[in-house]
Amino acid sequence: MVDTKSKIITAAVKCFLNNESDTLEKVAVEAGVSRRTLHRYFENRQDLLESCKNEMLYSCNKAMIRAYESDHDPIAKVRNMLFAAIEQGANYAFIKRIYKRSNFSNVDSKKEFESDNVKAKWLKIMKDLQEEKRINHELTIPWIFDLFGSIIETSIYAVEAGDVARNDSKKFAWVSFKGAIGLKE
Repeated sequence: MVDTKSKIITAAVKCFLNNESDTLEKVAVEAGVSRRTLHRYFENRQDLLESCKNEMLYSCNKAMIRAYESDHDPIAKVRNMLFAAIEQGANYAFIKRIYKRSNFSNVDSKKEFESDNVKAKWLKIMKDLQEEKRINHELTIPWIFDLFGSIIETSIYAVEAGDVARNDSKKFAWVSFKGAIGLKE
C-alpha cells in the first residue's frame, strides 16, 4: 500500500508535469487528501518540490543503473542509458525547469546525481570506447557528457512541443548522439 506522503509526491509530479504552477490545493485533490493533510507532510510548496526532486533523483538513478546493467556490450549500455534518461527526463522535466531558474547547477555540485556512481560508470564506458578508437578521440569526455545531456533535453523538448513522437525521439536522439561522437558500432 502506498503511504500518504508518497501519494502526495506522485500527485505533485503529475500536476506539476502538466502545469508547474498548479496550486497545492490541486495537488491535494489529485492525491485524494485534504490540504491540511498535505501540510502535515509538507510545510510549503518548496518543501514539496524538494521531495519531488529527491524522488526524481532516486528514480533516475534507479533507471540508469537498470539500463547500465541491461547489457554487456558498452554501446548497448550507452544507448539504453540514453533512452532511460530521456524517459525519466520526460517524467520530471518540470523539476529541471524550476531548478534551472533557481540555480540547478547547485544540485550537480552537491553530487546528488551520483548515487550508485552512475555518472562514473557512464564516463568509464566513454573512456573505454575512446581508448578502443570507437569514438572520436578529439572530443573530451566532459564535452561528450554535456552533449549527451543536451541531446536528452532536445528530445524532451521536441516531444513536449509536439514536433516528434516520443518513440521517434529516442531513435533520433541515438542517431544524433552516435553521429556527433563518431561512434563506430
